[in-house]
Amino acid sequence: DQTRGWFYSLHAISTMLGLGPAFRNVIVNDLILDAEGRKMSKSRGNVVDPWEAVADHGADGVRWYMVTVSNPWLPTRFDPDGVRESAARFFDTLLNIYKFFSLYANVEAWVPAGRAGHPAAARPPLDRWLLSRLHGLVVRVREELDGYNPTRAYRAVAAFVDAELSNWYVRRARPRFWGNTDPDDAGAAFATLHEALATVALLIAPVTPFVSDWLHRALTGRSSHTEPFPVSDPGLIDEELEGQMADIRALSTLARSAREAVRIRVRQPLGRMTAVVPGEPPPDDVLALLVDEINVKRVEFAASSAGLVTLAARPDFRALGRRFGRLTPDAAGCIRELGAEDLEVVRGGGVVRIEVGGTIAEVGGDEMDVVEKARGGWVVRSEGRRTVALDPALTGALRREGLARELVNRIQRLRRDSGLDITDRIRLGVGGTEAVCAAARDHEAVLARETLAVAVEVGATGSGGFAFTAETELDGEAAILGLSRHA
Repeated sequence: DQTRGWFYSLHAISTMLGLGPAFRNVIVNDLILDAEGRKMSKSRGNVVDPWEAVADHGADGVRWYMVTVSNPWLPTRFDPDGVRESAARFFDTLLNIYKFFSLYANVEAWVPAGRAGHPAAARPPLDRWLLSRLHGLVVRVREELDGYNPTRAYRAVAAFVDAELSNWYVRRARPRFWGNTDPDDAGAAFATLHEALATVALLIAPVTPFVSDWLHRALTGRSSHTEPFPVSDPGLIDEELEGQMADIRALSTLARSAREAVRIRVRQPLGRMTAVVPGEPPPDDVLALLVDEINVKRVEFAASSAGLVTLAARPDFRALGRRFGRLTPDAAGCIRELGAEDLEVVRGGGVVRIEVGGTIAEVGGDEMDVVEKARGGWVVRSEGRRTVALDPALTGALRREGLARELVNRIQRLRRDSGLDITDRIRLGVGGTEAVCAAARDHEAVLARETLAVAVEVGATGSGGFAFTAETELDGEAAILGLSRHA
């Protein structure tokens, strides 16, 4: 139907008008199946009305699903739940980033000044990393579209928006957008996020024309469809910085896993962490992102994990039993006695020799698991050539700082629940146990700065004349909070 009724007709009309072929190449979806993979048929009652689908999910939502769920030359299952999930995951994330940008850009009265206002080379590492990843994405999308691979192109866009733009850049740069005492730093953050959003709007224009146009107009005042498709700037791609940030992000994931193992939340500061990376440790300005992300006072780097962990072998008795039969206990005992050097060989995919019943046998990863055990009470997590060792010990000062961070979190919730604007200044009261009051006294300046409090009254209770009060618990410590809008 499409070949005769659409593609041929375009050629026929164009030729009749003396314009020659209407196009040189075309890419089109294969059959659209129902959610169970069956061909749609009126007799089966499984036909999807496209107008109803558009009404339910939006034209761009349907387009995005069709492009990203599978390669267009394969039969595609149309699953309304899948459309809803796919569209929500991408569009909600993208629009939430825009709302964040718009909110603080309006509060700070920021307007784009072009790259000349904030040269990319002079921006902080986090900004330069995002621009590098953004321009690498432009290269990838152009290559994939030129090769008629729209699915790979837009899966790459989705991964960038979710993992890099939202879950790393915006999260790490959030404090720079509001209340930043360094106007140049704030301006660089706004400029970087603005460029990223505008570029993504242009990249998605061919497949989601309505969302793209709305977003680009909101950012620039111009339609995305009157702009040229993005072109990468090779000078902004910094592979060395990308490698350093890959180390930082991987170490962050490992450190969060280590925290979860000992049930210490990220808001609780820790004293020390030792890390191992494949190459050189990242420079201090990049390392600062890890220190802040993991909330640790000091990060040190080691050449290897040898001093952080000991290796141990766990025999796989089922695999050993199939091979050694009644001699399985002897084989397991030999495996448990393997030294660190042999275990490193096994962990690297090699085999080692053991003697069982007077016979030499080679064993490897199929017959055992090589596990790491932390030394000195530290918590260790490894993946590939990266290792993190976290010291979970908490001093009194660290505990008080952790309580202060929890206080900030609860006060921000009370601000939100009380209907205050983000720019409203407040009078703040903090009461509760002695531990809570001590934390508030030690970190009064932080509480004031983070919650926009012009005055902090420690030891105050709900009866202190505050307009809004709340009772809460912080790591088992009772706290009473009170706040009023400052006139």
